[in-house]
Amino acid sequence: MPVSIDIIPFSGSLELYGEPDFSSAFSLAGHVSISLSSPSFMFQRRRSTTRALMQSLTVTFEGQSEMITSDIGYAPLRLCSITRELVNGEPVDLSNEGHEDSNKPCSWNVIFDIPVPGWLPTTSAYGDRNVVEAGTRYALYATATFIYLEDGSSSIFSSFCSPFGCRTHTINAPRCPVTLVRFAEVPSAPSSSSISVFPMALFIVDAQLGKDDAETAIPPEVLKKIQVVASIPTAVTLDETSVPLILRLQGNELDTSQRERLRITDFTVDVEQTETYRSTTSLDRVARFMVPPRTQQPPSLPLRNAHSVHTLYEIGLLMNPYPSKSTSTRSFSLFDPSNSGKYTISGDGRIFMNDSPEGDATTRSSSESWYVLEANVPLAPEPHQLDWAGLRGRRISENTPLFSVSHVMHIALRCVYEQPDGEVVSERLHFSLPMQHVRVAAPSIIPPADDRTIVGEIELKSAPYSQSLPAYSQLFYSNGERKIDYSTPLPLYEPPPSASSSSSFTLDRSDDNRKSI
Repeated sequence: MPVSIDIIPFSGSLELYGEPDFSSAFSLAGHVSISLSSPSFMFQRRRSTTRALMQSLTVTFEGQSEMITSDIGYAPLRLCSITRELVNGEPVDLSNEGHEDSNKPCSWNVIFDIPVPGWLPTTSAYGDRNVVEAGTRYALYATATFIYLEDGSSSIFSSFCSPFGCRTHTINAPRCPVTLVRFAEVPSAPSSSSISVFPMALFIVDAQLGKDDAETAIPPEVLKKIQVVASIPTAVTLDETSVPLILRLQGNELDTSQRERLRITDFTVDVEQTETYRSTTSLDRVARFMVPPRTQQPPSLPLRNAHSVHTLYEIGLLMNPYPSKSTSTRSFSLFDPSNSGKYTISGDGRIFMNDSPEGDATTRSSSESWYVLEANVPLAPEPHQLDWAGLRGRRISENTPLFSVSHVMHIALRCVYEQPDGEVVSERLHFSLPMQHVRVAAPSIIPPADDRTIVGEIELKSAPYSQSLPAYSQLFYSNGERKIDYSTPLPLYEPPPSASSSSSFTLDRSDDNRKSI
């Protein structure tokens, strides 16, 4: 064909920074390359000039999610569809006059810039592991409409067919995949933990009782007097292999007898990842994620690049085995199988014996009466199990219309209590802490002098310049105000050391001059 178009984005991936935000947008830029050439024919000595009148050129960014599982079937959803018209006003006349015999076609680049919504989920694959290319995907599409005014296909045969053929042609560019990656913003202030990138968050715990095999439980009035405060990082990166955990226990309201009988012997920790797969999307969920209306959703408007299995569901060869089931979940531990998650407290476990009872003259301050437990909870560095949804690997915490991932840290404190009759009973205080697993951008590394190439007066670096630039959300708030890091204090003002001597010298000299006159 004399005319062809291709989509060439400036980057094959788009980096999103910060939490999903409906009011933010990120720029996806590039250009559409239009190539014009003159085809050669057997009975032509010289190629003729090709002229085309470009009436329209549109570029579309479209995102889609497809859920495929064996128990809930197939569910498609269009996440977004943003189209930009690149030919504004009059049609554009294109011609390769003077370059008809060139082996290279004449090319024009039309620049585009599409605002991508900041709430969109990242590119990821999920669902049945036996079905490939299912999940969340994005791509660019381009369509051009031309009228051939004069081309090299004019021959004796084509001259007879031209009155009966349509001179308007529509061509499509090859699909251009785009990967969306979301990075969390790393705080500028250093974390109090030496092994965590993000600061620690405090949780006032409302522990729930869980009975062991013992028939007699610890009196509830004793357990209610145990105060627990837990601390974990506000976020954990996928590169981190351990999570710092701090537990603070206090029992100021326990009397002396209860302190002697109560022991905290150990505690167990587990980090759980829960994945939720959905086959249908409710109306309120559609409105919350601002996806296109139902008139623009399958089957009313099919996806541009739907999975091949959708045809089998449409013609009835495949059906949902459980029509009433709309969700499917899988939960698993992020610990290595060899890690039991159990931590034993040293000593006899009477951690509240050092706390003075209420009303004692030697009562210490509240900050000194906390018993602190610290642990670095290791996470499995690599997936170690396989099930129907694939490897049980760590994912970032996200909530999308068809797929959600959440993380929770479960903690259980084992309490042992000696009854007045000498019987020893035990119970566990259970509580859970919400976690956020995120991905952070790799820090830009300036290459050493040996890795740089000097061409004339221009220095070429192996690292791309664009990766060293911070994102807009790292410098400004959503309302346009500039972010100021108040954690770094400004230096105190000190006058120059020579200011006073210079001023006095000038005055003395002026006095001397006046005296001489």
